[in-house]
Amino acid sequence: MHEHDTDISVVGAGPAGAWAARQLAAGGMRVALFDASHPREKACGGGITGRALDEIAAAVPAETLDGVAVEDASFHAGLGDEASVDLRPRGASRRRLLVVDRRSFDAALLEAAIRAGAEHIRERVTDVLVGSDGVRLQTNRRSYRCSRVIGADGVNSLVRRRTAGPLARADLSIATGYFVFGETSRDVRVEFVSAPPGYFWSFPRRDHLAVGACAQADAARVGPLAALVTERIRDAVRPGRQLVRYSWPIPSLGPASLAREQPAGDRWFLAGDAAGLVDPITREGIFFAIRSASLAAEAILGVADAPARYASALRREIYPELSRAARLKRGFFSGPFTRLLVEALRQSQPVREVMADLVAGEQPYKTLKRRLLATLEVRLAWRLLLLEMGVAR
Repeated sequence: MHEHDTDISVVGAGPAGAWAARQLAAGGMRVALFDASHPREKACGGGITGRALDEIAAAVPAETLDGVAVEDASFHAGLGDEASVDLRPRGASRRRLLVVDRRSFDAALLEAAIRAGAEHIRERVTDVLVGSDGVRLQTNRRSYRCSRVIGADGVNSLVRRRTAGPLARADLSIATGYFVFGETSRDVRVEFVSAPPGYFWSFPRRDHLAVGACAQADAARVGPLAALVTERIRDAVRPGRQLVRYSWPIPSLGPASLAREQPAGDRWFLAGDAAGLVDPITREGIFFAIRSASLAAEAILGVADAPARYASALRREIYPELSRAARLKRGFFSGPFTRLLVEALRQSQPVREVMADLVAGEQPYKTLKRRLLATLEVRLAWRLLLLEMGVAR
């Protein structure tokens, strides 16, 4: 059995793992990055928000990414079969949202990690043992030792199962849909659905569309969700186009689960989906994956007590935003709030600007009520307040 010593191992080479490895290697650490399958495509719309692009700009400038910039594209939201509303910005307003295929985006981050000095080990980690004297990783080929480990191995994280424990089904969403090759568009579409409570999306990529639907796992099944997607795209997809089906779970933690989260311990850290860091409403996780990777690297490269420093940073910077979204989630996709929202979207350009910024990651939940009040849509802001307080559904 061969052993390989290194300062830190990162399990998973998606955005969280690759960026953590890049930051740690750039900081002078010996980093082993384990992943046998990345870069690969993923069940994801592929929207990279402006704040995510800012986080990686020093190593992966936005202009080097092969994507579709949608600042000037049509951005639609709707409810059920009702007419959608164009959310594109007016005048000087511009929001950044780059739609990429995940294979090329993840490859760019992985290459940045390797350039910084991380070693990419193309082996699948099959077991993790965290002990008082270090960490032992078993792969499908051999055994490795390191001082610390970062679990960035996704929603079904092995590192999480061996440390903090797995995510419960109630804390998961299901995403399913199709990559539609041979079709493209300049439209980003988001459509609220109430049965099951969730949303349908269509994002344009260079040579195909990424379309799908997402809902909470304890309220939906893959089959009915896939049927919803098929129905939505039936008239939009020309005969003969190649449809590639995908399905994938997504973390979608409630407020109580977020309050209980343990993202780090002695010699181990969780980042990205493995840490449950996904917006429960939009299901956007790429920014939180990259930002949590930065925070983990900063803590590890710091003076001392890295697990506590990392947990504190998440509780200060990321958990409050996700908790606000979790409190709003149930009413966001059903009931009076959703219809009131769509009505306001049709009638008010300022409300359209607010909600498009929310989807694009430019509008935090912390100031959402205040900004809606500024649009003079008082009923909408009041309903949002009731949802946040748990008074309305």
